[in-house]
Amino acid sequence: MVNYGLTIFFGLTVLLSNAQIKYPHLKGESFTYEQSIDVLNKLAKGSPYISIAEQGKTDVGRPLHTVVFNIDKEFNPDSINREEKAILFINNAIHPGESCGVDATVKLFEYLSMHRKEFSNLIVVAIPVYNIGGMLNRSKYNRSGQAGPAECGFRGNYQHLDLNRDFIKSDALNTVSFQAIFHAWKPHLFMDTHTTNGSDHQYPLTLIVSQQNKMNPILADFTYTKLEGYLYRKMAEKGKEITPYVHLVKNTPQEGIKDFLETPRYSSGYVNLFNTIGLISEAHKYATYFDRVEYTYELLRTLCLFSNGNNNELVRIKKLADESDRNQSQFALNWTLDTNTAETLNFMGFEFSMIESEVTGLPMRKFNRVKKQTFQIPFYRNYIATQGVSVPKFYVIPQCYPKVISMLKRQGTEFIPLSKDSTILGAMYYVDVVETSKTPYEKHFLHKIVQVSEQYQQVRFYKGDYLVALDQPVRRFLVETLEPTAADAFFRWNFFDNVLQQKEWFSDFAFEPIAKELLGSNPQLKSEFEEAKENDSALRNNHMAQLFWVFKRSQFYEPEHKRYPIMRVF
Repeated sequence: MVNYGLTIFFGLTVLLSNAQIKYPHLKGESFTYEQSIDVLNKLAKGSPYISIAEQGKTDVGRPLHTVVFNIDKEFNPDSINREEKAILFINNAIHPGESCGVDATVKLFEYLSMHRKEFSNLIVVAIPVYNIGGMLNRSKYNRSGQAGPAECGFRGNYQHLDLNRDFIKSDALNTVSFQAIFHAWKPHLFMDTHTTNGSDHQYPLTLIVSQQNKMNPILADFTYTKLEGYLYRKMAEKGKEITPYVHLVKNTPQEGIKDFLETPRYSSGYVNLFNTIGLISEAHKYATYFDRVEYTYELLRTLCLFSNGNNNELVRIKKLADESDRNQSQFALNWTLDTNTAETLNFMGFEFSMIESEVTGLPMRKFNRVKKQTFQIPFYRNYIATQGVSVPKFYVIPQCYPKVISMLKRQGTEFIPLSKDSTILGAMYYVDVVETSKTPYEKHFLHKIVQVSEQYQQVRFYKGDYLVALDQPVRRFLVETLEPTAADAFFRWNFFDNVLQQKEWFSDFAFEPIAKELLGSNPQLKSEFEEAKENDSALRNNHMAQLFWVFKRSQFYEPEHKRYPIMRVF
């Protein structure tokens, strides 16, 4: 249960001296988990405008915390002024080796407490350390080649999960707690702080903005005409120029970069399902840790200034987007990059060459950090929908899937339990093609390719099964998780793998006379059988395969095999 009133204080290392915080990034170090919570507790104790509280469980047994700034001194999300306040939600250390956001957030809250009158229209909610298990697993070896800090946390959590792949499957207690916090606050803006590698360039910080084609158009227009330009402009004015996330198309920035398509498994993709504008800061692994913290802090401060100055519009457009989603009859489920359309971006990089590796003797990339270069590169920002779906009036969900039900309830889904056993006419999917990863991915064998066909059937459901109306605020979330072909559908994450296994079978000697009678009494079936054998040598030479061909077309073949168990009712 989320506890919004409890504030606890730890008697740990003293980091405050004469009311001044001693920031470890000034000497190339980072806050530990205990230090970050300790210093934020001291900030909260010294300021009536800041509160820190335990907010739920994590896999490692430590509580998740939130720290909140509000000049109104109201820290209960049920009691805040939602008509006038913009709400910014910051998440840190989802990958604890990328810890600059932790240090930057401490500095941000110190600034907010000292300049509170500048932020009278804003509430800031932050999770100071999200992946606590990974944060506790500190080492100087966790991030090879990274330019500081001296020690940092590990990417995986205590379950060895990447928490930034867990927002749909929800295997971690951290994720369950996050969802409760997120839905309690219902923020307008969300920032997840990260550090990246993969190429080299002059920017200590890059930025990911929610992919425009996937966003509600109302939010996309605001984000791309007002918010994005403001952040780039103001950061440049402060001498801290940033650029879009360097998500390479091929091997080097010169060959082009592309927008990050954040599907709902990722934090920014998850929050975007609820019309929260998602942002990700990506500090540069090879910049100094001092610069990474300072740039991240300045971006967070700039975002606070923007949010405070645009509070009324942020409140208004979120309401409009929520209402728009409730009336949307179709949603796109999958996307592909448009490689025919690109913007041109001025990019500050380094001279690049291919050299021979001294270790392997093979070609490798080389960035010459002494020779700075500015060049123009293509920036691919557009994605094209490859698949969409019409929204039904209801889904019917069997009660025998408690994890699905629990997940939907955490998002605020409303259910109508069936009061009696009922036969319902609706559309049922059959899984025609499924290709699954051969190795586990984040504790699951992810279904990479899913193709379905649809049949209208009368299906028996039971008292206690659930009707889920689509006319509710979580409409988009329901579609993107319950439609089995969606990019991060529950089906792809193995929630319904039970339907892929056939249960009933036959013996050849017992089914032989039944098959003979079926073929003899149905000329059309007999013709299709002969044609199938003629076109398929493997079938033609396999006795059991031929009997199974007939069995699948008989009344003995179970209709539940490969039938996705959730009905769509129009």
